[in-house]
Amino acid sequence: MELIYSKKLEFNDALECKNKELNLEYYLVASEAEDSYTYGIQVNMTKDTGESETAAIKNVSPSKDSVIELIKLLYSNSVTPVSVHDVIYDCIA
Repeated sequence: MELIYSKKLEFNDALECKNKELNLEYYLVASEAEDSYTYGIQVNMTKDTGESETAAIKNVSPSKDSVIELIKLLYSNSVTPVSVHDVIYDCIA
């Protein structure tokens, strides 16, 4: 597993009248299958409360470069673990 991008998001929670933070990490995950590799993505989100969520999608593509480009797209749009499956499906379908 290789960390490709990470970011911290800060936003104002109007209901609680305070600022909150989310930390997002986007990983490239390699899986060996017989004589080749396939690549997937893992997204980790940690809230300022200490709660965390993780989503992993294996075997997205045998092309490392195309998966890194997909991770770049996820990072650019601050995709969280909740929606990463749908976004990847929309991109590769």
